[in-house]
Amino acid sequence: MRKLLPIALLLPMLASAIMNAALPTTQERFDRAGRLYEEGRYSEALNVYSALESGMKNWKIYYNMGNCHYKLRQFLDAKVCYLKARKYRPLQPAIERNIRIVNREFKDALPAEKPDFVSRTLERLETAVTLDATFLTMFLLILILNLFLFLFLKKGGKKMILYGLSFSLILCLLVAGYLLNRISRQGETKTAVIAEENSPLRSGPGEGNTVLFKVNPGLEVRIIDGSRNWYQVSASQQIAGWIEESRLKLI
Repeated sequence: MRKLLPIALLLPMLASAIMNAALPTTQERFDRAGRLYEEGRYSEALNVYSALESGMKNWKIYYNMGNCHYKLRQFLDAKVCYLKARKYRPLQPAIERNIRIVNREFKDALPAEKPDFVSRTLERLETAVTLDATFLTMFLLILILNLFLFLFLKKGGKKMILYGLSFSLILCLLVAGYLLNRISRQGETKTAVIAEENSPLRSGPGEGNTVLFKVNPGLEVRIIDGSRNWYQVSASQQIAGWIEESRLKLI
């Protein structure tokens, strides 16, 4: 009986491994969704992309979801997906082009405000350097830091070793700070899209406040502040106010 106990313990692990091996990989599911899209089966492709999106945040998934919604003439959802893709991949030409195309379907859509020099430089950096590449850079810097630390402990405080240790430590801290900032910003909700016709922008949070403007679906707004289930938003220097969360699709 005791001899059979290890086998009995291994059986669930073996069964789990077999089931996982039988399941399609993420890439296989992504490719299948692409084939469904090429065949014109947009709803089915969207279902596959949506299932992938729940497990991972990737600009290509949101971009392809936007294409599916656009083909299904679900223009508001298409724009939301394109803006989510842009959030993870700023300045990607294909995303910017499709946002301009889908904007033609809305009355109140405005061109996005141009970012300042610093913001645009950071966006270009994020477009050129993926998050995976940043993680890899951080890993390599940690290895280099450990190497210099080992040499410092073994051979003493020689000037070159001490310089290398200090420099690699500073680089590690800078890259770690950038990485944490980038991850935290991806989790933030800074923009939204108006989801309802004739949505009022008010002078304050609450229906008792004066209506300043009425805006329509598809208008992208920047979130400035929030209070309970109300957001203070701005579409331009001229159009701003408070709006109920239920009238927005958050990005």
